Amino acid sequence: MKILVVGAGIAGSGVAYMLAHDGHDVRIIDSVDKPHSGGYQILFDTVALRVMRQIGALGIVTDLSTPTATVTVARGQKELFRIPMSGYRSARRGDLVGAISQYAARRVPTTFGQELTGIQHTREGVNAHFADGSTESFDLIIGADGLNSTVRRLAVEIDRSYLYENGRHNLWVNVPGRIAGTTEAAILLGGGLGAQVFPYTDRDQTLVLTSFNLGPGRFAGAELLPRAAELLRTAGPKFAPFIEHVENASPDSIRTTRFAQIRAPHWHARNIVLIGDAAHCIDPLSGAGAHGGLVGGAIFAEELRRTPADVAGAATRYRRRLRPFVRAAQLLTAGVLERATARGLREKLSADRSLLGSALSVRRADVPRRSYATANPAQPIEGERSTPWI
Repeated sequence: MKILVVGAGIAGSGVAYMLAHDGHDVRIIDSVDKPHSGGYQILFDTVALRVMRQIGALGIVTDLSTPTATVTVARGQKELFRIPMSGYRSARRGDLVGAISQYAARRVPTTFGQELTGIQHTREGVNAHFADGSTESFDLIIGADGLNSTVRRLAVEIDRSYLYENGRHNLWVNVPGRIAGTTEAAILLGGGLGAQVFPYTDRDQTLVLTSFNLGPGRFAGAELLPRAAELLRTAGPKFAPFIEHVENASPDSIRTTRFAQIRAPHWHARNIVLIGDAAHCIDPLSGAGAHGGLVGGAIFAEELRRTPADVAGAATRYRRRLRPFVRAAQLLTAGVLERATARGLREKLSADRSLLGSALSVRRADVPRRSYATANPAQPIEGERSTPWI
């Protein structure tokens, strides 16, 4: 089968590698000019690491990451509880994505700087139209091109109808140093705000990611800096070294994003299938994006092996198997953030409904047991444990 994978991120690279191993003629394209580098934090849990091991890329992840420290959750200077992160690893997102895409490119032809502009269904398959004016026919197109997926917009979605936003905005600031010079991480609550304070693995630097309940509209990051600094100030003396750096962060060194999820009822249209954030973005705050994208790719590859002549059937079964995890993770992530930043009883009750829905949605989904590489698939992952979703 001739397959085009749009998006050379973690999900796209992973599923392309698996499908090429199964004997398909696979290509990857990405609109960016070169593999990613740098970036903010990303978390890999033991399930995502297991899939990386299956495709022989576990060493890449471990080389570019370190174990994630225990996370302390506090309101003001009062510690509420601790979250053990056994088996999780933290890395700089761009560096890891770039390394994984280059690993996949050893087996799968990969073109950077090529943009998909149109999709046309045919009796035999699907035609892809590119920005350079060329057209090529494929049996299957996989959209693994993220939250703002071109494939989803062209083939599955109508007027961004699958986008869920809740008025929360995130301010990303990198500051020098670490919490009291340790690898400790923290989640801070107070004043209708929430902040994740996570150290980087490759240098003496910390990410301060603050979430605000601002409603609709656009906001400049600079006007949010004083509120983020105030949350650090109320959290106690060990966060004091970060305050001045947050208050005085230059506009070109910060980033603002909106909380956003893709809650799509369908993940395919005939011979077009969505994988990862293109199908079911959970939001970077969740720490579950790599998990969902890699496991989803593995499940789809397994289902396509079962019925290679029936792409739609394979896509339907893939969605059915993965959706319970996605639904629970989306509701949990949104519910926790919305509860922490709620203004008034109505918003609190809405957040509580999301949290209840998450608890009711939890189901197990099997990770396919298959090796796509010569590496020993029985090699253990440090701290490996089961998760509540998979």
